[in-house]
Parts: sequence; structure tokens; C-alpha cells
Amino acid sequence: MKTILLIFIAIAGALCISATGFSTSKIIEVNPLDTQTVAKSVPTYYEDISPIIYNHCTKCHRPGEIGPMPLTNIAEVSAYGAMIKYVTELKYMPPWKADPDYNHFLGENYLTDAQIQTIGDWFDAGMQAGDPTNEATMPTFPSGSALGTPDLVLPMAEAFEHQGTNEDGYQVFVFDPQLTQAKEVRAVEFRPGNPSICHHAVIAMDTTNQADILDAADPDYGYEMFGGFGFDPVDPLYAVWAPGTEARFFPPEISKILLPNSKLLMQMHYAPIPVNDTDSSYLNLFFAQTPSPRYVQTYTISPINLSTPFVIPPNTVSSFKGSSYVPYDISLLTVFPHMHLLGKTWESYAIDGNGDTTKLVRINDWDFNYQNGYSFTNLVKITAGSTVYVEASYDNTATNPLNPNNPPQYVYWGDFTGDEMFVGLYDYVPYQIGDEDLMLGSEELLIQEEQTDLYPIYPNPATAEVKIGFRMSDGDDATLTIYNNNGQVVEVLEDATYYTKGRHLLTYNTQHLNAGIYRFVIEVDGVQKSTKFVVK
Repeated sequence: MKTILLIFIAIAGALCISATGFSTSKIIEVNPLDTQTVAKSVPTYYEDISPIIYNHCTKCHRPGEIGPMPLTNIAEVSAYGAMIKYVTELKYMPPWKADPDYNHFLGENYLTDAQIQTIGDWFDAGMQAGDPTNEATMPTFPSGSALGTPDLVLPMAEAFEHQGTNEDGYQVFVFDPQLTQAKEVRAVEFRPGNPSICHHAVIAMDTTNQADILDAADPDYGYEMFGGFGFDPVDPLYAVWAPGTEARFFPPEISKILLPNSKLLMQMHYAPIPVNDTDSSYLNLFFAQTPSPRYVQTYTISPINLSTPFVIPPNTVSSFKGSSYVPYDISLLTVFPHMHLLGKTWESYAIDGNGDTTKLVRINDWDFNYQNGYSFTNLVKITAGSTVYVEASYDNTATNPLNPNNPPQYVYWGDFTGDEMFVGLYDYVPYQIGDEDLMLGSEELLIQEEQTDLYPIYPNPATAEVKIGFRMSDGDDATLTIYNNNGQVVEVLEDATYYTKGRHLLTYNTQHLNAGIYRFVIEVDGVQKSTKFVVK
């Protein structure tokens, strides 16, 4: 059995750089106020490195988040310069696992080869500071949430102490939203209190009060339960979390339903640890502001969808292919792959009745420490009569450094870290005409004053063109402008042009732009909101 390795690997890399081939003597102290002139060909922190770090790393590497060290200024970044070069060259960081050549998703966070080269060149040239006036703007990060201000926060009633017996722990905690009427939920965000021991969490919604009975019978806070909740909740897959997962908002027309007098159950899987440690995780709920008549459903592909037993023999790389028939038209929002330590690759796609393939997600180098639910930029239609496939491979050899058994042993399905899983979770709604135009977005890009949704630009980085989406809550004039990273106007797309209430999608050709960082700004009644994109 293994604990989550992320934090320990990162710390070890920071303290033992020499083991990677880098000498600690190469770490150079940089004066943040140093504005010495450097050759244009030599990357500098403020001009070249700060936009990469702030837009790809700081979200996790800041106080209170999962990253083991902060990367919020030149001094912090320079102190870990050698390690940053090393992990970016390996493409271990940033931890984006979905293959961008296969499909694109919201929140894509990977570095281009050019960006990786820039980081390496910067370190090799002595980590020059450059001109502080050219420092990239630090994104605004919400406190206590990656999405914004939640409508309801549900904390654990008390800290739970996970015993240091080197064994997995499964504990179910009951949360009472105290609702007297149904609420439509646009996002459920799990926030780990102690990321070093939180293996994964499954959130269920129930109205039977059976969890309260089980909780009362257990002397500890919550109740111990392996392999489920001890009964069948009304919605056993209300939300899921694993290291690396980022919560996403559903489109305004779509939500999860939270029934009156219901409870939310959080089954926490705690990783094996040698000494006692505590956790105080919590849930953030974001409610729909307008009625959303369509409710998200979830279906699963698991070993019951396999034609062969799910058994992984020792000293083998084993592959499995599962499938699920789709009887009616559906619109996919998110796909969530899940395996354990032996996982190697994971791919999902759909084939319709005509033999045409819809690519969903492919992971070429599975990492147990970085799992995610991948949200499509637009809803993906899967037609009736299609079959959804999952292909996964597992490395049960001695060369797999994460193999929990030495020597390798037979491994079967199970809930423990040393067991394995073959899971694909798919959030969907029954298809309606026009679903392909519905975009998934982040509420942190919301213009509150005008309630104008500005959605993430995709693809990002761009090579030829980008899609720019926004939604007007009311008909109004809007000005749309492209700026470069120096704040200069590149192009005015629309000047005080009237847009009707509803969603709008623009295609912007980027081939005439130089490589770099750009900003799209929408202005409505004097209120501006912007989002950045990168041109390769």
C-alpha cells in the first residue's frame, strides 16, 4: 500500500536537486530589484518567466493550496529554479495528463515546448531578473475556493484523526444542508483539509437518514465503511474528487438537484500513514441563480463492462477494454477516469452506428497523484446506438516504481490503494437540439454587474484560431477588444455593438499575431472583464 506521493516527491526534488544531476551550487540568489539590462535573446524573469509561472503554477503553488512550496514572486521561483527546469523538462509539471493532440478541455494546463525551453534557458543563463515593470499580472485567486464565493459551505463538524497504522481508512461523514426546499446546484467543490492523507472522496446525496443511523452506531466522528456507504443512497455519485481534480460549473441551463431534507454523504478514503494525522475537509456548494430544468446524470463503465475477468497477473503489462451501449441521444459534460498505482494508459471514445469515432479523452502516462474530471469545452453529443469504450493498461512489473508489491503479485479489483480499479465516470444530460453550442465555463469569469458570462477561450494555446464565447443576460451594447501583454490594443473586434440576450460564439483568426500572451476584453456599460490566451 502506498500513500499519495505528490508532496513528498516535490519536497524531495527541492531538497535533493543534486540527485537529478543539478548541483545546488547552481541556484543563484536574485535580487528582485535587479533591473540590469540583459541581451534580448536571454529570457528574464519579469518578461518571460512570470507569465508562465503565474498562469500555470501559482494556482496550486501558493499558501493554503496543494503545492508544497509557494511560487508567487521572483525570490520564491528563483530558489527552486533548478527543480522547476527539471520537472518541466520531464513534463511532470504542470500536471496536465490529457493528451492535447487527442482532445481539448476546459482549464488545460500544460506547457508548450517553447515555454519549457524558455524556462531552461532562463535557468542556464543565471536566472536574470529583467525589468520589474514588465512583470505579468498575478491572477486573482479566490480564498477557500477555486471557483469564487460559495453559496453554502459545509465543513466537517470536527477534525478526524486518521490512525498511523499504515493501513487505508474509509470514513463516511454526514453533512446536513438543512434545506426545506429543493436547490439546483451548479457546482460541488471538495476542498481537502489535509492533502497529504486525502486519497479520494465520493459524495452522495440521500434522503433516507440511513447514514445518520450508521453514524450514531459508530463511536468515532462519522462511520467506517469500505466499498460504499453501507446502503444505496438516492444519488451515490453526486460528486467525486481525487488529487488533481478541479471543480467546474455546469452551464446555467443544467444543474444537479439537491432535494429538500436531504443529506450529503462524504466517503473519504484516507491513505496509509505511519503516524496519526488529522483532516478537516469541507464542501462548497454553488446554487443556480435561475431555474435550470435539466439535471445531470452519471453513468459508469467498470469491470462489469468487461468481457474478461479483471485480474492483473504479476510481471505483466495488462490491457482491458470495456464498452457500454448508449440507447438514446445524450450530451456529455465531463469524463472522469480512475485507476490506482499500476495504471499506465487510459483512453475513452465513442463509435456511432455509422462507424464514426468521437474522441473523448486519452492519457498516455497515467499518474495516480494527478487525477481529474475532464470537462469538455462544449457539450458532446453521443447519438443513440453508439458504444462508449474504455481501454486501459496496467504495469504490474518490478520496473514500475509505484508497484505496491515487491515482488509483483496478482492484483484484483478493490478499494484499497494496493488494489486496482477500472472506472470511467460520465456526467451527461439527455440530448436537446442546440446542446453542441452550450459551453462549460467558470463562474470566476462572471461579470457580476451585468451578469454577462465570459467563457474560457479555446484552444489555448492557439495556433490558427480561437473560439471566444460569452452570454448576455440582457440585450445590450458590448465592445470586444484584443490587447497584447503590454496593454496595447491589437484589434477592436466590435465597438459598442448590440448583442441579444443569450449565448454568442466568435471565431478569431490568430495567424497574423506574433507568438505571445494576449487578452480578450469585453466591456458592457463601462464594466470590463477579460481572459488571457496564448498564441504559439
